Amino acid sequence: MQLLKLVESQIQIGVPLPWNVRNQDSTLLLAKDYVVRNESQLEMLLDRGMYVDIEEVRAIEALQAAAQPPPASIYERWTRAIDALEALLPALEAKPDFIARIHALAADIIALAAQDPDIGLFMAIRQDQARHLRYGYSHTVYTALLSILMAQRLGWQEDRVQRLALAALTMNASIAELQGQMAFQDYPVLDRQRTQIRKHPLESAAQLERIGITDATWLATVREHHERIDGSGYPTGSSTVDEAAQLLHMADQFMARISPRTLHPAMGVQEAARQAFRDDKGGPLARALIRELGIYPPGDFVQLANGELGVVIRRGAEARTPLVAAITDTQGRSVTSTLQRDTALPEFAITGPAADRGLLARVPPERLYGFGVAS
Repeated sequence: MQLLKLVESQIQIGVPLPWNVRNQDSTLLLAKDYVVRNESQLEMLLDRGMYVDIEEVRAIEALQAAAQPPPASIYERWTRAIDALEALLPALEAKPDFIARIHALAADIIALAAQDPDIGLFMAIRQDQARHLRYGYSHTVYTALLSILMAQRLGWQEDRVQRLALAALTMNASIAELQGQMAFQDYPVLDRQRTQIRKHPLESAAQLERIGITDATWLATVREHHERIDGSGYPTGSSTVDEAAQLLHMADQFMARISPRTLHPAMGVQEAARQAFRDDKGGPLARALIRELGIYPPGDFVQLANGELGVVIRRGAEARTPLVAAITDTQGRSVTSTLQRDTALPEFAITGPAADRGLLARVPPERLYGFGVAS
């Protein structure tokens, strides 16, 4: 029997012992589940010397580990963020802990973006939830992600990024369910729906005010996130628009453009980026968007010079040379193994986006990145 000497920090007063305790000669002193009553008893036992069988300790640790669920993967954490928002936004005024929970969700998304921004962008660009009634929530979460990354690239301070994330998560509080319905419906937008859309920035901000949110920047960003500096936006047509609202509008519009709807297909990432650049007249916000994404961002489906089709998994040193995981052979046939291709090499250069994204539905992120576990 190999013994391990116990130290004071391993014994809790008033808590049953998880193992048998022995003296240096392996003689049993205290049976498992014995409760050390007070400090003086613990001190006396430590003076005598307390030991446990190493094999017994290992067996108990194995049982404890088996009883605990494994930590969530980073992919699951992104899905849970969408779940959390879906639980929060509807009838938010009836949730007394809304403010604390939305702050916690914003902090989670900022942390996920910092942990692995490429995986975050992959989940956003893939748009797996865009065809579902959950679209209003997935769109909002991924717009928050893109806004955070753009703001950080612009060098915004931490507290300003946090306010932006909070505004992104609550900008559509009054229409989150409606967004899902509209993405799913097979008929054009109704007049009453259009009216709700036009009013939602003011209504969402009003909801936030009614539950006690007083942060002027947060509220203004929500109110103004569809206004435009040329006066062509809504709901008021104001041309005085805060930078945070302008950034949020750009991220929101970009994510909406690349999202498939029942009535129309998604716009390609490259065309959506070009439109953002034109809308901003090549300004700093559009440049931040394009520099953050690259030409071919994670999640984009591309054609390689050797004939393979692949999924972008990591941004590269240059905007046009990301790391790609090939999911077909040179004849376009699906393959079971995934080979990584450095597109800076001529034979693996990207020749353009792949037209048919149907193959992507059968490629889970775990195949491309591994079973990443959140730290």
